[in-house]
Amino acid sequence: MRAAVLEKSGAPLVVKDVPVPSVGPRDVLVRVRACGVCHTDLHVADGLLSTVGPSPFPLIPGHEIAGVVERTGDEVTHLSAGDRIGVYWWLSCGHCRCCLAGEEEVCVSAMADMRAVGLTRDGGYAEFVAVPADYVFPLPAEIDFAEAAPFNCAGLTIYGGFKNAGLRPAQRAAVLGIGGLGHFGIQIAKAMGAEVVAVTSTEAKQEVARELGAHHVVETGAGMGAKLAELGGADVMVSTTLDFGMIREALRGLAPMGTLVLVGMAAGKLPVDPRTFVLSQQRLIGSYLGSRGDLQELMQLAARHDIRPILETYPLEDVNTVHQRLRDNQVRFRAVLTLS
Repeated sequence: MRAAVLEKSGAPLVVKDVPVPSVGPRDVLVRVRACGVCHTDLHVADGLLSTVGPSPFPLIPGHEIAGVVERTGDEVTHLSAGDRIGVYWWLSCGHCRCCLAGEEEVCVSAMADMRAVGLTRDGGYAEFVAVPADYVFPLPAEIDFAEAAPFNCAGLTIYGGFKNAGLRPAQRAAVLGIGGLGHFGIQIAKAMGAEVVAVTSTEAKQEVARELGAHHVVETGAGMGAKLAELGGADVMVSTTLDFGMIREALRGLAPMGTLVLVGMAAGKLPVDPRTFVLSQQRLIGSYLGSRGDLQELMQLAARHDIRPILETYPLEDVNTVHQRLRDNQVRFRAVLTLS
């Protein structure tokens, strides 16, 4: 099969023929039809995981996978060849306190061992990938493979953030940063019944935000928090940005009993005034991905409300071009590799 292989950190990927992966009794072999390209893939390529333990090279990256079941293991009974599926890439243990609480995305064992398709075990930059059968789920017929792929990480990250914040219909949701994550956030929050405020800096993205259904658009910069407050404040504010200045300013527009959700992984310190949080009973939380159940809920929500990513598609052979475009911030929202 053809695959894009990362042979060592910092090196270009090499597209070459490699063996089709073997399938264990509880696995499925997936014929990959589309695989999203995520900033996490760049971190893997740069060897970031090696700084925390795993050094998985050589590796076939790619964790936003959509495709068709090619073959099932002997003990798999709930899937058949030809099923259209997506892959949940974070391989939780199923028995730690986080998994038992329904929050498998913060599984203690998975965090410790970094068990993840496309990060520490071969992923979807290939014609085929073998994954545990319990970590694939059916795709709605209304959503094609290229559109489905980015939901598995980008879309789920935003949806998980809203769920962890307890977003309810008729509340006001602010999305900070309208990019690969934020453009999903506008659509998802609206589908969840919220009044949506998009917060972005560029005029072009302001127009896109309106097209995606934002009820209000607020420009970043001085006075942004006051503008949010004039609208009544945000009950839930999901931050996809890595700009701490933008987050601090936006906090001025967080409503009493409101929740700020951090989903962007920025390194550093975010100063907050405890007095404001105490007197207004506000919350500041982090949110990582979402569970398998969350992902299936999200796909059904997307099918019902026509939620779709804005994306660019490329053949597997252009993988290094895609990585460079992503590094240079040239990708328009999401990039997907398509395989026949």
